[in-house]
Amino acid sequence: MKTFVLISGLSNSAVGIFFAIAFTVSALLTSSGCATQKGKIVDPNSADRIGSHRAGSEIYDPAAQAAVNGLLEQAARTPVVLEDSGKTVAQIAEDYGVRRICFVGVENAGGEEMGDLRENLSESIRTMITQSEQFDVVDSRLVSAGLRDTGLRVDDLLLPDKRSKFAAALGELDAPFDYLLFAKVTTATTRDNVDSQVKYSLTLDLVNVHTGASMRETVELKKHYNRSALAKIKDVF
Repeated sequence: MKTFVLISGLSNSAVGIFFAIAFTVSALLTSSGCATQKGKIVDPNSADRIGSHRAGSEIYDPAAQAAVNGLLEQAARTPVVLEDSGKTVAQIAEDYGVRRICFVGVENAGGEEMGDLRENLSESIRTMITQSEQFDVVDSRLVSAGLRDTGLRVDDLLLPDKRSKFAAALGELDAPFDYLLFAKVTTATTRDNVDSQVKYSLTLDLVNVHTGASMRETVELKKHYNRSALAKIKDVF
């Protein structure tokens, strides 16, 4: 009766809005218990959702950005060959123009299954390299063709003679390169009863095929997985 009296005192438009809201809320409550899934298009620049059980883009995208930037900064300052010792970054860039990197993909050595995130991370790293003014990346399909034609595995490329064989094969495919890039994801899990913390590490190793010299960049990010109420409260504050 009270509800009826309140509604009867409203204008027709207000009553319409009231029933529309009530219907929407009722529909949402009814559907929330169903096994259906709804999709929504969001702004590409919006914050990534945070996975509840494993890492996602919220971990790998910023890690890749920091690692690639740090590694390319190192490479830009480092002589390509011994004759370049003492030259400035600008002089090296002028001599060689855009230097090419052969990226052989991401190795998942962590404790979590990455699924489609692994290939997505590889493509993100390739894109970041191409956005540099001093570096470019060999097409991934040419990399696969070179490995297939030589019968080599990615691990084989750590050996100088295998690396030379692979470089020669890509040279024949009109895809010469100056560096080999390896990427590895590792995890370290710390458990506190039902709660846990996982440290995710992305390591990039860049090998100069002219000199055999290498450089490394590692980025670490931590993520908490909370099941207890106390841990959830602590992470809020």
